[in-house]
Amino acid sequence: MSNNSGFKRFKRYLQSGVSLEEKLLMLFLVSAAIFSFLSIIISFFLHLDKTLVMITLAAFFCIPICLFIAQNLHKPKTAAVVAILMVYIFFPIMFFWSGGISSGMPLWLLLGIALPWILVRGAASVVLEILGFLIFGTVILLSVMYPELVHPIDGKYRMAFDVIQSLFIVGGMVSCIYKYQKVTYEKQNSQIKELLEKAGKVSKAKGEFLNNMSHDIRTPMNAILGFSTLAKKDINNKENLNDYLSKILTSGEYLLSLINDVLDMSQIDSGQLELELSKVNILKIYQDIVSILEYQIKSKNIDIITDVSNVKHPWIESDLIKIRKILMNLISNAVKYSKESGGRIYITIEEHEKDINTSDFVIKIEDEGKGISENFIDKIFLPFERENNTTKSNVMGSGLGLTITKKCVECLGGTIDVKSRVNVGTEFTIKFNAIIFDNGENEALANLDTISFDGKRVLVVEDNELNIEIAARLLSDLGFEVEKATNGKEAYEKVLNNKDGYYDLVYMDIMMPGIDGYEATRQIRAIGDTQKASVPVIAMTANVFDEDVKKSVECGMNGYITKPLVPEDIIKETKRVLIFN
Repeated sequence: MSNNSGFKRFKRYLQSGVSLEEKLLMLFLVSAAIFSFLSIIISFFLHLDKTLVMITLAAFFCIPICLFIAQNLHKPKTAAVVAILMVYIFFPIMFFWSGGISSGMPLWLLLGIALPWILVRGAASVVLEILGFLIFGTVILLSVMYPELVHPIDGKYRMAFDVIQSLFIVGGMVSCIYKYQKVTYEKQNSQIKELLEKAGKVSKAKGEFLNNMSHDIRTPMNAILGFSTLAKKDINNKENLNDYLSKILTSGEYLLSLINDVLDMSQIDSGQLELELSKVNILKIYQDIVSILEYQIKSKNIDIITDVSNVKHPWIESDLIKIRKILMNLISNAVKYSKESGGRIYITIEEHEKDINTSDFVIKIEDEGKGISENFIDKIFLPFERENNTTKSNVMGSGLGLTITKKCVECLGGTIDVKSRVNVGTEFTIKFNAIIFDNGENEALANLDTISFDGKRVLVVEDNELNIEIAARLLSDLGFEVEKATNGKEAYEKVLNNKDGYYDLVYMDIMMPGIDGYEATRQIRAIGDTQKASVPVIAMTANVFDEDVKKSVECGMNGYITKPLVPEDIIKETKRVLIFN
């Protein structure tokens, strides 16, 4: 059992990531130990020269020394040099004691000549190779010039046996080394070919992705620039102006979704996708998504058929951002790929209680759209893949939405499956487990619509003049009295120096020169006056990654809104922060 275990460990070592020279050294030492041990046993039973057996035994015990240097002292190059020097010492002694040039020792000398090239790199291999030629050349010359120095082998059969034994041992060692190098080369060659094929596929996919993105970005940009020009010309035509502004807004929202997809994919590739748990209402998230997509749904005359009757506990512990991305990507895809007019989308959310604290949730989203071909369905979750590009399908997108969706589902510990038939429709099924809560917050949430912003004072902290003008106008239109600060230091001083309760809310930009939004919030939370220190702070930033949300929570912020600012998002987040803080 131990031998088998030792063989497995040795095999794992040969398959590990250490250098080829280290592996060949280990292979040489192990094979030398095995064959030397066999030689000693054979020599003992055949009653061969005892002195020669003792020399072979001494050489055999040098092998553990080299193994110790390589493995325990972690100096494989030193071990290789020591092993070669041992060869240069013992082989000449064995040469003179076992028949000289008429024995099997010339084969051993050839092995000694090859070792520096096999086991050592760089200048050391050249020095050792020259040293080996000098030593072995001198040994052969001395044996010819002074034959009395050579201890002859008694009997032709013993001489034949010595040659056969040397051929067997040296040939076996060289064969092992050659075979391993050949297998290693073929394996590396196969891996290189596989990597090149993968790189070619990725390169092709990225090329197609860039082509699609170029088209997809230019399309809304062209609409934004074009309709902005028309708006300036028709500035007095209210009807046309409203139409142009509506189209500019729609194009801008689409452009933002493309950018978000690329940023999400970048985060996934860098391994930064982490689970950020909080208390969320899964039905509320779904309703919000449908509200956001209301214009597209109505424009295509789509019926949304919903069944959430089996959800007893809408409040769960989960990741708000990831659930939102999952539902947004899948529902928006169902809308995009549905029939041109009059299609239906079936959305089912089911809860299956496992115990008093947890439930399994199943979300199904089914459309009556174009469907996915059998050839493409296996690639549907791969990044940059699209069955048809934008110009062919006339449906814009980055080709990253489903990749991001799958990663988000997996981050929740769930699974996602897809069934589809061309020209019939597609069904996505998501399953995940979550901790459940009672609906104690329903009453508080029901009061959201009753909250008024009239007369409430907000401090907007923003270093960009254009951004602060936009934020101030949006908040003023909602009824806030707006004051401004252009950096974190000024924001801290305004909160500190004004009376208790002067500000009802602070909208804080993150990236600012000097003191950034995180540090400004920490300083506000450190104010000695409890009422001033507890003023609600909402992050107002272009940073959209999960770790940015985590940082905002850690520094004491109460909410998070991403730029560009959208009135609906401001209203929802502000009401949530005011009611729960």
